[in-house]
Amino acid sequence: MSIASKYPGAALITGASVGIGACFAQRLAADKMDLVLVARSEDKLEALAGKLRQQHGIKAVVAPQDLSAPDAAARVKEAVDASGLEVSLLINNAGFGSWGKFQELPLEEELRMVELNCRTPVAMTGLFLPAMLERRNGALIFLGSSASFQPCPFFATYGATKAFNLMYGEALWHELKGTGVDCTVICPGYTKTEFQPRAGINMAPPMGLWATPEAVVDTCFRSLGRRPSVVHAWYNAVGALAPRFFPRGMTAALAGNMMDPAKHRKS
Repeated sequence: MSIASKYPGAALITGASVGIGACFAQRLAADKMDLVLVARSEDKLEALAGKLRQQHGIKAVVAPQDLSAPDAAARVKEAVDASGLEVSLLINNAGFGSWGKFQELPLEEELRMVELNCRTPVAMTGLFLPAMLERRNGALIFLGSSASFQPCPFFATYGATKAFNLMYGEALWHELKGTGVDCTVICPGYTKTEFQPRAGINMAPPMGLWATPEAVVDTCFRSLGRRPSVVHAWYNAVGALAPRFFPRGMTAALAGNMMDPAKHRKS
């Protein structure tokens, strides 16, 4: 069964202008699902929406918002209500990270990261879940990370926000059993998107194992309705499982040794 037929209605995608978010949009548009596209860049959203309308004959509503703002989720809800669309699939994809020693990173950006990566998914879920429950049909997707599973020195705030997404989404998966609303958390590792340059990351993954956004989206949809969370790719799954077998201090030290910016800047 296609996603569009399983969850009749529209998909709302945050962080939809580039990367994994744009890939979600392209995949669902090809499935003939109407879309609500949310991100800061209105120009990029309009270009993507226009392309998808032309290619697939769907309705694509653009809702440009800085989702780290306190009232952003409410404004998105107003735009959806005005469009007449019913959101049956909410994809909480928007987020960003920063790389370096915490005390050397701008505090305002770290706090904005917490707002966007944690507060916004809670606010969006709180606004759109009730209608799904009333219809007894819908789905929630949260973007976790392979960083969700262990402390991440030099990536501390981002890793913590993604651990929040993982725990929040898995808890909702259990709460929503029997309601007709599905939930899953997709946890990718290194993926070829704009995330790394924006975070200031200049290191490559071990063995050069980059994922594509398309592969991450495929993994997510295979899990939706079946599992509370899924780690994309076997090598990321091994890395996510390994911290269970080591002391916490050792886990933090191993992650910190791998992520230390000083080592990568020297190289």
